[in-house]
Amino acid sequence: MNKKLLFISLLLTSFVSFAQFEVRDYSDDSLITEGQVLAFSDAGCAYADPCNWKFKVTNTSSEDIYVRIFVDELVGTDGSNFQLCFAGVCLNDVTLNSGYPSTPFLIAPGVTNSAGNNFWNLNDSSTTTPMSWTFRFQAFNASGTAIGTPLNVTYSYDSSLSVEESQLSKIKVYPTNVINELNISSSENLSATVYDFLGRSVKEIKVISNGDTIDFSELSAQPYIVKFTNGNGNSITKKIVKQ
Repeated sequence: MNKKLLFISLLLTSFVSFAQFEVRDYSDDSLITEGQVLAFSDAGCAYADPCNWKFKVTNTSSEDIYVRIFVDELVGTDGSNFQLCFAGVCLNDVTLNSGYPSTPFLIAPGVTNSAGNNFWNLNDSSTTTPMSWTFRFQAFNASGTAIGTPLNVTYSYDSSLSVEESQLSKIKVYPTNVINELNISSSENLSATVYDFLGRSVKEIKVISNGDTIDFSELSAQPYIVKFTNGNGNSITKKIVKQ
């Protein structure tokens, strides 16, 4: 009973609306959720490679918002050789407890800021020390008061991450607000189990590599957790909402 209540609590927390803004992956438009970890096994990659993670920020409110990104935690690094680009400002080193840009960036209602935004590990490709950078996206009003709920995202690097774990972390699902079909982008065949609001398994399917879908048309409107498992038993979960 306690485990089920905990599952429900975590599920509800995962879908709390940030109200003022949303952050999405630039490449596939997938929604970034609270506490999400972006895991990479490569460093010093080229600009076009996945470890240069590109994102966009959209004002989902009816008022102007002013956004900054704060560096809340550094593990295994002092913040050097990590590029943060946002709102036309690029830094090749970040500092713990600092916010960027120095002046909050204005985003008008319904407007998306995407040009040149990225997190990019510039450390040498031979680096073996695991590192992580945790960032907090925060919106402010015109008076400089923090508004809405912040979004925390961690960029994680570990060269020892297995190929399987690395590939699983790169699974893309979109849109995360589903009407009929959830699109899946994966480099390997997977099994998928969909869990409802109460933690019950409501759908199981096989996912084919290089693009597949999960039909949600017959499911009721509520949050769901989708668990993907590969042939060796490694798994990863994604959170979506059926509209």
